[in-house]
Amino acid sequence: MQMSRPETKWTCDICKNKIYWDELFTFTSKKAVVHYTCFRDKASKTAKIEPAQLEIVLDMLEDELRDITIYKQKINVVKEEEIKKVLEQAEKDAEKNSALLTRVVEKFSGVTE
Repeated sequence: MQMSRPETKWTCDICKNKIYWDELFTFTSKKAVVHYTCFRDKASKTAKIEPAQLEIVLDMLEDELRDITIYKQKINVVKEEEIKKVLEQAEKDAEKNSALLTRVVEKFSGVTE
């Protein structure tokens, strides 16, 4: 019996497929939602700077997005309210960092043009 994957309310602005909660995704400056993999592939093809430089930012973005999913999983199992609050704050910080990194990728690639 296969578990159904929980869907978000969004579809990827690049590939037009549904986005699921267990996938890495980010929000663009145009308020669109994109799969991280679609965003990375497109950004890599449209880099306006040395590709290796953009790859560093993309790698960091992937780390932050992965951290967000890990925080969400852990928050769901933590029972201690104080710990839950700390993890929620850390998750918010990871979300802020991913937003900053997404903007940098947008600036130095043609990904959202």
